[in-house]
Amino acid sequence: MKKFLAVALAAVCFVSMLSLTSCSNSASSNTLTIGVDDTYPPMEFKDTSSTQDVGFDVELATEIGKRMNKTVKFQSTTWDGIFAALNSKKFDCIISSVSMKQDRITQYAFTKPYIANAQMIVVKKGDSSITSQKDLSGKNIGCQVSTTSSESADKLKKNGMQFNLSTYDQIIQCFQALKSNKISAIIVDDVVGEYYIAKNPDDYQAASVKLTNEPIGVCFRKSDTALRDQVQKAIDAIVADGTMKKLSEKWFGKDLTSDIDTKLKEMD
Repeated sequence: MKKFLAVALAAVCFVSMLSLTSCSNSASSNTLTIGVDDTYPPMEFKDTSSTQDVGFDVELATEIGKRMNKTVKFQSTTWDGIFAALNSKKFDCIISSVSMKQDRITQYAFTKPYIANAQMIVVKKGDSSITSQKDLSGKNIGCQVSTTSSESADKLKKNGMQFNLSTYDQIIQCFQALKSNKISAIIVDDVVGEYYIAKNPDDYQAASVKLTNEPIGVCFRKSDTALRDQVQKAIDAIVADGTMKKLSEKWFGKDLTSDIDTKLKEMD
């Protein structure tokens, strides 16, 4: 019996060690595991030819890893489960267009914002019917589920806007629905909406109204401030040598990463 208990105890300890090391949640680890919802171009998405993760956030995360001398590993996770996965230590942090809302800032540790962002409205090319928030009333509106876009839509409805809201698992489904006239407009992150418009100028355009300012940062568990500070140091170096600006210009055609406070005020 004693031998059996000793073996059983050893097995439990071994399993516990595996669970603790399943994610590199230490600032001293050689690997940085990053959670991404890789269905969100141009921020993070799958390259159709290679199935590799690509996008602005992916290149930024890779650059962060280089500056920290860490191997970067991406963990694909659906958005509606990404924060729960972070809390259960499936990965070290989220670099996946995480808007720095006040409730998230309370629950998690964040770097400083690394890109300016807002909620925008995208309509079909030639549609000039939406020039203010009240023009959404009576229309069919789409957005991605469990995002700040859906929260913006819910807030508008609570404030008296009467429109039908359809939510989709992936942002590309919203644009497909708009193109096929299933919805009249999309509420979406500015950085993503502008990307789709640039890629499909004959299909989509921006409505002349912005909804909210939402700077984007890297998100960590509340206790992981040491790792957060290491990542912040790497981001500061990426900004200082001009790499961040180059990444922004590559993916957005303009710099959304310099003087973020001014850019966010311009969105008000």
